[in-house]
Amino acid sequence: MSTPPFPYRLRPMEGKDLPAVMALDRESFSDPWPESAYTYELYFNPTAYYFVLEPVAVPPAERPRWRWPWQAESVRPSLLGFVGIRFEGGQGHISVIAVAPAWRGRGLGELLLLMVLERSLQERVKAVTLEVRVSNQRAQNLYFKYGFVVTSRLQGYYQDGEDAYLMRVGPLDGVYRERLQQFRQALERRLLGIDG
Repeated sequence: MSTPPFPYRLRPMEGKDLPAVMALDRESFSDPWPESAYTYELYFNPTAYYFVLEPVAVPPAERPRWRWPWQAESVRPSLLGFVGIRFEGGQGHISVIAVAPAWRGRGLGELLLLMVLERSLQERVKAVTLEVRVSNQRAQNLYFKYGFVVTSRLQGYYQDGEDAYLMRVGPLDGVYRERLQQFRQALERRLLGIDG
């Protein structure tokens, strides 16, 4: 049996994506970034890399009959999620991960995380960090799965006063590369709806 076509594409974020990115940022976070922050990251920060996740149109005849993520082209959104990472001082820092609310719980956040961790291996950084709300157990569970550990608690980190956990994964070595390859294989099977 041939593998069905992959229904998602990750590509570098461009200026034309900013309206959709800003809309998703406002949907996803209680303290969204201003557009000027994304503009700076895209055009003036040489250490920053941002990517968008978009659906790929696949002819109906090529789609599997099970668990296809959309049934009609009319309900296919233009932007499913985005992610940003900066590389400085021998390590990476994930600045943002967002998935459209209607598309959460399908493995897309994991796909974004996996991609930036693979990119981090390419950049030969030794570790990757991120911040996460202490109340966001779902995200923390995903980060724990990928080997992140809590290194500190940042008091009043968010605008509403909530604390954040600073999390870190490392070393990013050959053993970790093999682990990511296993995670990718399992995630691709999930996203393609392949059982077994």
